[in-house]
Amino acid sequence: MSRCAGRWWNGTATSPLEALRRRAAGKGQQAQGPAWDGSRLEDWDWEPSAKEAKAHGERFFVRQLRTAEDLVAESRAMHHCVSLYAAKCIAGNASIWVLRRKALGKIERLLTIELDPQNRAVQVRGFGNRLATAEERKIVERWAKARGVVLRA
Repeated sequence: MSRCAGRWWNGTATSPLEALRRRAAGKGQQAQGPAWDGSRLEDWDWEPSAKEAKAHGERFFVRQLRTAEDLVAESRAMHHCVSLYAAKCIAGNASIWVLRRKALGKIERLLTIELDPQNRAVQVRGFGNRLATAEERKIVERWAKARGVVLRA
């Protein structure tokens, strides 16, 4: 995410987790990176009212990522370096959450959220490390209120 700009994510360099995955794939194996228990916070779902929804059946959900493979997938899809946060997650110094939107049968990645052990949001980033839009921020605020997460002003 934003703190790692210029480290290795430039489209060509490889993280240690990515190197592990590639080696395993070359041997015809499934790479199983580290996993961790993560935060005790529960996942969250919200379905806007028919008046608020942009599409019929639209819903939003926040889920915690608990494996290195999930962090790598998020990093690739969102073009930021959250995959480098596995060690922080394993040590219990961070938890990584994702905000998704489901509508018309498709799931859209919106944001990646880093929380510290006191459930304070450290970073909230979208594709390419962009900041949350006003609409996304309102959804994150709903989640934060429901789960006791502290957001920065």
